[in-house]
Amino acid sequence: MSERLNNIELKTVEETKNKIQNGSLPMEKHIEGEFRLNGSPMFVAELKSDYSNFIVAADEPKILGGQGVHTTPLSYLLFGVMACYASTLAIQCALDKVKLNTLKLKGHLFYDLAPVLTESNSPIIKKLILEIEADKDIREQINKANEKCPALYAIKKPIEVQTHQIL
Repeated sequence: MSERLNNIELKTVEETKNKIQNGSLPMEKHIEGEFRLNGSPMFVAELKSDYSNFIVAADEPKILGGQGVHTTPLSYLLFGVMACYASTLAIQCALDKVKLNTLKLKGHLFYDLAPVLTESNSPIIKKLILEIEADKDIREQINKANEKCPALYAIKKPIEVQTHQIL
């Protein structure tokens, strides 16, 4: 059995690092979903892992005319950022041989719905705060995770976004 530190399989991480050539390891993620025009959930998609498939669902909150039964898309956004950041932080700690007994996160997303419903030009997403609790001093690894987390990268730096209708 391979060594795991902070629930990270170090041998696999090292093997992946060794596969990287020219500083790049291209990957892709694809999801298909459907917005349902009646009832709840409003949006449904199948997510896939290495070993399984999961059906996830979302509703808009009542304040936006949704059903409010399932969690909101922004809750999934915050969850995704938190999960990605926690994993990235655990990887950085493991690579630096910092063994954690506790790693907890609290996420806070501050946003304004006015631009969604009106002609307001104010930013929709105002602020994201992640609070990290750990049993060790991991400020160095937090700084690394701040630069290496793919979800934070997508939020902090402009990325190309394309939308188009398929006819």
